[in-house]
Amino acid sequence: MKRLRLLFVKQSQSWPRSSGHDVHGYHLMQALLARGHAVSLACVVPPSVEALAGLNLDAVHTLPISRDAESSERSAGTRVWSAWQRRFTNYFGVNEDLAASLDAILQRESFDAVIVVARHLLPLLAVVKHGIRVWYPADDPAWHHLSRIKLSQPKTWAEAKLALVNGLFERAFRSSFDRVWVVSPADRRAMRLITGCRKVDVIPNGVDAEHYRSVPTWERGHPGRSETLPFSCVFWGRLDFGPNKDALAWFLRSIWPAVRAANPSASFHVFGFNPTAEVRELVRLPGVELHPDLPDLRSEVARRQVVVLPFISGGGIKNKLLEAAAMGLPIVCTRKALSGTKGKPAVRVANNPRDWAAALGELWNNPDARRELGRAARQWVMANHTWEAAAITAEAACDQG
Repeated sequence: MKRLRLLFVKQSQSWPRSSGHDVHGYHLMQALLARGHAVSLACVVPPSVEALAGLNLDAVHTLPISRDAESSERSAGTRVWSAWQRRFTNYFGVNEDLAASLDAILQRESFDAVIVVARHLLPLLAVVKHGIRVWYPADDPAWHHLSRIKLSQPKTWAEAKLALVNGLFERAFRSSFDRVWVVSPADRRAMRLITGCRKVDVIPNGVDAEHYRSVPTWERGHPGRSETLPFSCVFWGRLDFGPNKDALAWFLRSIWPAVRAANPSASFHVFGFNPTAEVRELVRLPGVELHPDLPDLRSEVARRQVVVLPFISGGGIKNKLLEAAAMGLPIVCTRKALSGTKGKPAVRVANNPRDWAAALGELWNNPDARRELGRAARQWVMANHTWEAAAITAEAACDQG
């Protein structure tokens, strides 16, 4: 494999890494660097020093960058976008300055591939004239919204409009990309159906198994840390993200009453950034606690006995599933939470209130079962979800063109 010159284009690279795009963008860049490739980054929002720690990037650019009169004259936006496409660029807030800024970078430097991370910056690939043009949304945007529609719940019907907008958006810019990177076979099927693109690569998310190392290792490193809380379970994630809110609403309304009835001492702890008013209202139940905006939640998560992942919507791969498994924690989840995973995840699957109450009760009352399930979960994730494997798939896609 030759040494590739790669440019990643993102809205931001934030710290703490609270979004999926920050997680998979950072770690894929890091893994590609470790394999000897030259990686540069262009962001609309300048990244902080903390956000880039551990990345030995060739260059970091900010969009829009300062442009001289000559580069402003060759501003790419108005030339490369049709009137139909400009309706979407206006909708998603992508303008000519951003396009011209990326064009200016590409006039000065050459790359084997330009990789746009996330949805709304897809139009910028239209200015790329040389090298492979890769769109890396991870989850198919249209499929994401379709997965949230419940015919019995009128409040979810608005997702149909968002699915349509995103589907038309993907189709409108089909000529702007050569390949698409998604994280699951379901997202690949949706992307091929909606865009007609055949070169859709499945690059499953990995996990930093050293950062999210197993609980026994942590306990040896932190002898003063308090013991786990009895009869406790935990969920974490961005609390303004639709599928996370759906999961919490379903668990707290449909599952938690049965769990508490069977285990009156049970407690449920929710960690995450940006909790919405809806989430704050949901957690006002006996035994439920909200812990918002904790930058590093590993030690707190490890104090809870069981991880619950009650997903009922969304696509892609759940990073929190991989993180919990890497930490060697026992996991109870829905089948939906396992979407896109490789191998046979070591988890307990629960489908209804009785199953959830039984699975949690068994694990709470059996320390050996918790340890064994956690050990098997870490073994599974280290065998099936590494960022090195993701980087190998990505570099092969870039080499194929």
